[in-house]
Amino acid sequence: MSRKVLWMLSAVAVTLSAAQVDAGHCRRHRRVACQPAPCATACNPCGGGYGHAAACGPAYQEVERVVTVPEWVTETRVVTVTEYQPEERERTVTVHTPVWEEVEKTYTVMVPHKEERTGTRVVCRPEWKEVEQTYTVMVPHTEQRTGTRVVSHPVWEDVEQTYTVMVPHTETRTGTRVVSHPVWEDVEQTYTVMVPHTETRTGTLTLYRTVWDEVEQTYTVMVPAVETRTATRQVWDMVQETHERVVCRDAGHWETVCGHAGGSGCGQCNPCGGCGHCGGCAPCARRVWVPNVVQETVPYTVCRPVCREETYEYNVTVCHPEERTRVVKVSRCEPYEEEYTYDVTVCVPEERTRVVKVCRMEQSEEEYTYDVTVCVPEERTRVVKVCHMEQSEEEYTYDVTVCAPEERTRVVKVCEMVSVEEPYTWYETVCAPEERTRVVKVCNMVPEERVETYTVSVPVQVEKEVQVQVCRMVEKTVTCKVPVYGGSPCGGSACGGCGSCGSCN
Repeated sequence: MSRKVLWMLSAVAVTLSAAQVDAGHCRRHRRVACQPAPCATACNPCGGGYGHAAACGPAYQEVERVVTVPEWVTETRVVTVTEYQPEERERTVTVHTPVWEEVEKTYTVMVPHKEERTGTRVVCRPEWKEVEQTYTVMVPHTEQRTGTRVVSHPVWEDVEQTYTVMVPHTETRTGTRVVSHPVWEDVEQTYTVMVPHTETRTGTLTLYRTVWDEVEQTYTVMVPAVETRTATRQVWDMVQETHERVVCRDAGHWETVCGHAGGSGCGQCNPCGGCGHCGGCAPCARRVWVPNVVQETVPYTVCRPVCREETYEYNVTVCHPEERTRVVKVSRCEPYEEEYTYDVTVCVPEERTRVVKVCRMEQSEEEYTYDVTVCVPEERTRVVKVCHMEQSEEEYTYDVTVCAPEERTRVVKVCEMVSVEEPYTWYETVCAPEERTRVVKVCNMVPEERVETYTVSVPVQVEKEVQVQVCRMVEKTVTCKVPVYGGSPCGGSACGGCGSCGSCN
């Protein structure tokens, strides 16, 4: 569709360019002045000159011309197409059928049993002793001390300061600036116009035709086969075992003792549990935990994994490669050349002249007046209050808490661990091998030949009709306007009389 539009635009451009060429014939003579009177009046009765070319302009008449225009036509062509038709064929294949049979096999099992064993181990037993300890206590007491510190007092004074103020006032000044004025001039310019014309050329087009060849191909087919294989795997069985162990437990109790310094009691405790020496019940009595570590035998269960080997059979499908041959049709494109004729629109450059107005800017200086605000410095005075700090010493009293060391004694119970050897008995699981038999099913693959039918797609050459869009150049008659010279006064006998009007043409 785009080629059709381009051909139509080319035809319209030819028509318009021809009209401009003829119209330009009159434009070339606009700036040429006629000869002096009386010939000037005969050449341009309307008072010729630039801008009055309409009086001497050409007349137009309609002319029919033949133009070549592209046109798309739908044609029916016969082409050869390859189609595939299904075809049934037979082949013999080998099928493996599984056959199961029972086989007796012997295997070994590790049978666990318990054995009693005796050993010696070292056991730690706690022994408690009372030990007297000396410790230091920091006893606080308050002391009063005297010191000297520096105190600052603010003192205000009136001070006279001098400062500067910028006082604004307006001044009138005169300056010079550059002003641009536009000036128009008539300038003759030369420009080039591309005049189109049509040329017929011959070219060669390369086309391709489809050629079919029979080629023998070799391909590989993977043929499956079932194989029986034997492997060994490890199986873990969890066996539970019961053991005993000795643990320590604190079976102590709480006792109320005198809380007086020293911890051994003052001998003056009253029936309420307090102490007469201390003067009360609550501050003196305190509870103390008396430990008693007891050993106990506790049973516990442990799961121990036992490994055994197991033989098993499995089937594996293995594919073996097998080479086969077949004949297939392969298409290839064969080129051939064909000549054709086409029209080309060629543009020829043509120089023309015209007068255009060009504007240039001329600069000139002029004076102008403007106002400026100027600040003048002015000194002034003011009184401000200034503060400065004066320092003086004064005495003050403060309290300080001081700690004095004091030694005290106490009796504490210390536990020591004593190592003792004792015999003990434990059970250990031992596995003994034992042979057993079992019946397992074994699969044997029995080959069997069968005939099966399969479908193959066979290529067939078929001729079909196809609708094709073809572009053809068709001649078409168009009407266009063409300028005609000779009807104006410049072409008549009025200019021929003076014999000097040749510059008008």
